[in-house]
Amino acid sequence: MSSPQYSPATFKPILEHLITNPKTFTQEEARLSFHHLGQDDFSGATPVQVGAFLMALKYSNKAHSPEIIASAAEVMRSYAAKVEVQRDESGKEPFVMDIVGTGGDEWNTFNVSTAAAIVAAGAGAKVCKHGSSATTSTSGSSDLLSALGCPLLTPTPDVIPSSLPFTFLHAAATQPSISRLEPVRKSLPFRTIFNVLGPLLNPTNPRGMVLGVYTKELGPVFAHALKESGKVERALIVCGQEGLDEISIAGGTWVWELNGLDGTVTEYTIHPVQFGIEAKPLEMVVGSTPDVNAKILMHLLSSGKEPLPPSEELPSLFSIDAVRDYVLINSAALLKVSGLAKDWEDGVRLAKESIASGNALQALTMFRKWGQDLATKEV
Repeated sequence: MSSPQYSPATFKPILEHLITNPKTFTQEEARLSFHHLGQDDFSGATPVQVGAFLMALKYSNKAHSPEIIASAAEVMRSYAAKVEVQRDESGKEPFVMDIVGTGGDEWNTFNVSTAAAIVAAGAGAKVCKHGSSATTSTSGSSDLLSALGCPLLTPTPDVIPSSLPFTFLHAAATQPSISRLEPVRKSLPFRTIFNVLGPLLNPTNPRGMVLGVYTKELGPVFAHALKESGKVERALIVCGQEGLDEISIAGGTWVWELNGLDGTVTEYTIHPVQFGIEAKPLEMVVGSTPDVNAKILMHLLSSGKEPLPPSEELPSLFSIDAVRDYVLINSAALLKVSGLAKDWEDGVRLAKESIASGNALQALTMFRKWGQDLATKEV
């Protein structure tokens, strides 16, 4: 969809202001800029203008401004698919959760956020994960779920049933305006603002989040961007001290805890020992291809009933016990944010019960069947 009020001609003076005087570039100008980028077929800004804008944002240090990130996310969500999460029988609005990372940490660990989303859903959380195919690793959340037989729903469904504890929305389907910009983004030799926008674009507008960032400097930025959005009630922004966009199994993790109701952000550090888990090297939780990671996840969710891949397909230092613990601590964080767990150790207890009871596997199975049924109807 395009609007005549947004054109390359109207974008030109905004772009000129950002390039010539970035210090006075306003949040409202940023909002207008992203409306130009959201138009169909580059009708709001030419590819050259888009590239110049993304470069100017980066080298003026505006790409990490919480206000500009929040404005960009708000505008791009307005061009996204509209998705409603159905209320339960009592009419109560669900406390929708997401667990997501910015990517870019280059550790290529196992798909822990997707696994944790499924395990937390099995423990009673309402998780609507929003993710994509791999860009900086060998297996993104979309790749993993495809390998598990879950269709990447295109078009994105309008309504998510209240009966589903876990759902997944494929970013390329929910964000067509951003997908159209991909050729320009890929042609640039640097990470752009869109690399950090992803975690803020879930069209279900989650009320609770665990959001991983790959560098400590982004922690306060995202805490304040989520605060600016006014939509998130509780969130943990996390960064493993190895430069990991998850809660680390290897050591300390920096945390910025947002209380969206009063706007406070509390910074502290957590360690696996606080979850009742022994620290293990990250080399033990390195992931592999989507097919191999899918088999690892099924082994975990089935409590070992499904076989692991052959050892020659696994990374050299791989440890299934380390991967299980990695999943447990990240699940525990999601369960703590949801309000279901009273503390980190209680979250681990609930996550273990989710797996042992078969509820985590059931959450995945329900989503897969629902997606397959929808895909069949589309044919």
